Amino acid sequence: MRTGLNYTFVPPTSSRRVLLLAVLYSVSTALGNPVPVIFDTDMANDCDDAGALAVLNALADKGEAKILAVVTNRKCPGDASAAAADAINTWYGRPDIPIGTDKDGAKVGGKPSSYTSSLRDEFPHDAKPDHQMPDALDVYRNALSAEADGSVVICSVGALSNLEDLLRTEEDRQLIKTKVKTLYVMGGGFPRTNRPETNIKLDPAAAVSVTNLWPTPIVWQGYEVGAAMSNGAELQESPKENPVRRAYELRPFYEFSAIDYGKPNHDLATVLLAVRGIQPEYWQEYKGGRVVIDSEGATYWETSWARKHRYVKIKGHPQKLEKLLGDLLAAPPKK
Repeated sequence: MRTGLNYTFVPPTSSRRVLLLAVLYSVSTALGNPVPVIFDTDMANDCDDAGALAVLNALADKGEAKILAVVTNRKCPGDASAAAADAINTWYGRPDIPIGTDKDGAKVGGKPSSYTSSLRDEFPHDAKPDHQMPDALDVYRNALSAEADGSVVICSVGALSNLEDLLRTEEDRQLIKTKVKTLYVMGGGFPRTNRPETNIKLDPAAAVSVTNLWPTPIVWQGYEVGAAMSNGAELQESPKENPVRRAYELRPFYEFSAIDYGKPNHDLATVLLAVRGIQPEYWQEYKGGRVVIDSEGATYWETSWARKHRYVKIKGHPQKLEKLLGDLLAAPPKK
């Protein structure tokens, strides 16, 4: 409201706040301020880890993300999780992104990976076997130390083993406090699960430690988010030179392959959250509480007292978010 040469401030309405946030986000991207991201993945079992790394690269192509490093947190039976990640990054024109592997973290057994060895053998990369790669903890330290204070986002889509390792010394805890802005976790289920979700079950002790001791804000995305959406079929139009397409071709999903009709996209959504934050047009945010992991590994939201925890649910129909993620998944590299 204007009065002469003076202006009276009018507080923005809720809709104006949403618009303002969108404008600020667009301006930040246009000014070349990509979000620095460390991607912590159990790239061995499910192909949505490959899909999530594709989405992260697509967002980097848009100038929205800067991929600092990729670290793996689960033992790959083929010793090829680093090679699979490097093959994907190489396809997107980023062959020099540091990659580290966890040597003593989640050791949960299971079937051999359906795709990591094939990505290693069929696509260009220069990664060594997992046991010969730099340690994930060292990669974390180097990546965090090189960035501005309070700027780094960590996106965790597997076991929390690496993050627990990063909490063990006072020096590393101080590094987290100084450099990390927010940790985004795909894990658990909310407001409650009746049994342990896979990522929590991979290393329950690490999950408890990180939940209780992590010093920065944590945004949780439960399994129910990805379960409401399906992606992968979009890759049918992608060239055969794309290693992410190959991962979805090789990953069985019931009696089909993941590329035939798609599959739940748990990890893809977490990457989008980590880079763009909790966009109000896509997410309902819950705060004023904390995540608790019980003795069986099940998760629940407790409101008796609050920590720097939040969790999200999809706002509205999941199809809108599913379409956005599918477009990013299938976007060709900007080379």
